[in-house]
Amino acid sequence: MGAPTSTGPFLLLVCLESGTASASRAAHGCVTGQLVVVCFCLAYGRLAHRFPPVGTLLGALGIAAVGAVAGTLSGNVWLTALLSVTVTVAGLLTWPPATTRARALPDPSWEILVRMTLAALTVFCAAGVARAAGPFLGGVLSSLPMLLMVMTPSAHRAGGATAAAAVSRAAMTSAGGTLAFLLTVAAALVPCGTALAMLLGLAAMTLVDQLIRRGLHTPGCGRRMPVLRFRRSNAPPAGP
Repeated sequence: MGAPTSTGPFLLLVCLESGTASASRAAHGCVTGQLVVVCFCLAYGRLAHRFPPVGTLLGALGIAAVGAVAGTLSGNVWLTALLSVTVTVAGLLTWPPATTRARALPDPSWEILVRMTLAALTVFCAAGVARAAGPFLGGVLSSLPMLLMVMTPSAHRAGGATAAAAVSRAAMTSAGGTLAFLLTVAAALVPCGTALAMLLGLAAMTLVDQLIRRGLHTPGCGRRMPVLRFRRSNAPPAGP
């Protein structure tokens, strides 16, 4: 859920409609949106053990709004990225260990359809906002955690607080690669053009994502959360 499934297509649309300069400004907005994402994930993961899904969602949205304001007021893409990295690193390194095992979740057969629908709606809405209010606001909208607002409470209800915290932590882990993608695209669009900028962004995303995951598996680097196992609800129980 942290992959740029909406921001990537959105930036391509802005490039085609308004040029690389506007797309670079839109990428700045996307970086601000990533700050919102990591604030939401950090808050949901920490609050899930204390409140029910609705209360946790409202609290996480409140913290995410603070991140949105901070990113908008910073006015500089690198400062916004630094804030996002700080939240991500601090959150992952201090993530509390799970106190209970996550319950087995039913096979989410509807998940792919929901992801595709929300991603498409987000891209088209963000493109409309970019035309009406500017590429920066469109970029922010394209990065908002719309999917996480649906999937995380769903995991919370079905698998408990431990499952919701694991989903939040996984999204935070992926957000670092997405941030590298956005920063690379923002810096390379004007001098390199759309195609090369996107390729460089994907390469940066892959590299940073692997570095983060290897770092988290290094002994002493944060606490690992339990892996969520999905199984079909009509499947027979596993043997001993």
